[in-house]
Amino acid sequence: MTQDWKSAVSRRPVLSGILAVFGVAIMGSIALEAPRLARRRYKPGPFDDLLAKLPDRDNGGRVGAAVIAEMPEFGATRTAQRLRAKLAATSLADAMSADLAQNRLVEVRGWILPDTLANLCALAAKAA
Repeated sequence: MTQDWKSAVSRRPVLSGILAVFGVAIMGSIALEAPRLARRRYKPGPFDDLLAKLPDRDNGGRVGAAVIAEMPEFGATRTAQRLRAKLAATSLADAMSADLAQNRLVEVRGWILPDTLANLCALAAKAA
């Protein structure tokens, strides 16, 4: 006697396998999207394209407040134009490395910062 394949396969293992695959897919989606959804949201501003390059915008703003206190001639629009031109062709890390190599440094409350990072932090302080 030959047995039909439908009677050899029961429904419960097939359904539980399908549900397990969907469960794993849903958990994977949640794991991938959770950091993006948990990130702090900021009100839109004119410097968002530049401030997105900062890994921590809040602490960058704190450093930027100290930078602005040291540089009373700081102009946000002029600085943003210079940073956009500089960071259009290179990454933030490469721009900071170039600042270090060319000795373009800013001293802020005893800390020595690359010029690009100091100006980017100052923009974060202005945007806050």
